Amino acid sequence: MKLPKVTVLVHGGPQSIEAVRAAGLSRRLPATHLRVLYREGGRFATARRWHAALRDERPDVLYVLNTALPGAPLAAWWRRVHRLPYILDTGDVILEMARRSGIGAGWRLPILAATEGTAWNNAAMIVVRGTRHREHLERRGLPATLIRDGYAEQQDVPEGAVDALRRKLGLEGRFVVGLMGSLVFSPRLGICYGWDLVRALPRLADLPVTAVVIGDGNGREWLDGEARRLGVTDRLVFTGRIPYAEVPTYLRLFDVALSTQTNNLPGRVRTTGKVPEYMAASRFILASRVGEAELLLPPEMLVDYEGEVDPAYPERLAARIRDLALDPARLSIRESLPVLAATQCSYDVLSQQWLDLVRAVAERGGKGG
Repeated sequence: MKLPKVTVLVHGGPQSIEAVRAAGLSRRLPATHLRVLYREGGRFATARRWHAALRDERPDVLYVLNTALPGAPLAAWWRRVHRLPYILDTGDVILEMARRSGIGAGWRLPILAATEGTAWNNAAMIVVRGTRHREHLERRGLPATLIRDGYAEQQDVPEGAVDALRRKLGLEGRFVVGLMGSLVFSPRLGICYGWDLVRALPRLADLPVTAVVIGDGNGREWLDGEARRLGVTDRLVFTGRIPYAEVPTYLRLFDVALSTQTNNLPGRVRTTGKVPEYMAASRFILASRVGEAELLLPPEMLVDYEGEVDPAYPERLAARIRDLALDPARLSIRESLPVLAATQCSYDVLSQQWLDLVRAVAERGGKGG
């Protein structure tokens, strides 16, 4: 069939990580067949603008990145009223995540439940980034397919750039353990992303180990407080948020990169965008044995994790970091990861999966879903 016309709704600006995914997935579709609409201003203003754009130039398929307002309910409305099929792209179970973490809980829960349920039940297809997420939705009788997170493709980083950055951050001669992510404090769980690394540091006091945290959020202050409480502030470096184009350079500071997911439904359904980025950058990864990491990574890179907050995890993590710091030859298995990333997570691969999907949905049109 002819190429479909696709409109993509991005709940962020042109420089957002959602925009990066939209551009990567849609690269095989000519510009004449693609329109990307970004959120600008508040939800109501964005909804009016998006609605007008759809009314003026109706596409064959609507593609919605993330289960959020206003795109998810707007897409469901257009599906019910105008029979416009849409594909929902989501990396999380947002209602369950809010319940478990306490973030967005309270009066927001009914809104999240209505938004997520409506978006799921009216979608022609739900694109997820993790195998366990697909299985979860399929058990609920919902149509789901897997298109994993991708990674930055400018991977040719001059060694001089990494050395200069290492000097700037005071990392020369240090064994660097790092992570990248949103630093959001969970009031229910009482932790923030990176808690395990901060609590592992006191167990590594006899080694030249420094932790580097890429990202920002309301949990940074909590992490800094934990570091002060444990007496490890001199071995913890916060970079703050960095431009996406600089991610490959910053990741090459890491001897070991961390990806920790809680062992519950929100953790199990996730790939998280950081894992493909770490793989493409050929970093040795230590990941909790949860979700997509368990399926993608070799056993040597997995660490057992129990429940939502595993108080014994920092000790297990510190033991694995110690082994690697004392025997760096073990890091060599990371050299196989870029090839794995290229076959599983490159936008060359993902964009073909995406194009096949939008073609199939456009061919069905308003039928089903």
